[in-house]
Amino acid sequence: MAGNRCEQCRNIMVREIRSPQEYLLCCNALLGVLISGDVEMTYESCSLGQVVDEDMKFLKERYFHQFRCTKCGTIYGMLFHTKAGGEIRINEKVFDPADYPDKAEDGSDA
Repeated sequence: MAGNRCEQCRNIMVREIRSPQEYLLCCNALLGVLISGDVEMTYESCSLGQVVDEDMKFLKERYFHQFRCTKCGTIYGMLFHTKAGGEIRINEKVFDPADYPDKAEDGSDA
């Protein structure tokens, strides 16, 4: 799958994210390629501008941003957990929450 990357997106680093500081740097880099039009956001658990508050404290524990190269269509996922780290990797398809329905509760009438 990595062979499908084009000259527009091959510089997107597929990598492990080891610290909150690295994640914030990755968010800034993603914002840059979004503004330039090289990628488009396909899914986000929150806006890139809502990752931290004005005191630079994380607003959530888990973050997921998925984006696609506007030239070749390669899909990237950036996942980060504030206590466990994360990664940027190539995804096979666009994330759709409908693919992961809520589990039925025990004792339901269904």
